[in-house]
Parts: sequence; structure tokens; C-alpha cells
Amino acid sequence: MNDILLEPTHNSRFTTLMDRLMPKWQFYRDKLNQLPVSHENWIY
Repeated sequence: MNDILLEPTHNSRFTTLMDRLMPKWQFYRDKLNQLPVSHENWIY
């Protein structure tokens, strides 16, 4: 896949592209959204 921005907003065209290019995208989105958003224990 090229590094081209196909759709700059999350509109119906975006979701259509996601459905075509990554059929399980909603599952992945939901899993990512369940993760805690914190960096307290990160080691640099």
C-alpha cells in the first residue's frame, strides 16, 4: 500500500475504505480503545 492519505476525515468514504482494506477494523478499534492510556510505568 502506498503512503498516500486516501481520506483525511472519518466520514462514510473512510469507513467504506476501512471495510474494504481492513475488514475487522472495528474489532481492532474497540480493542485498542479498551487499553489504558497511561505511561506511568514506562521505562525510557
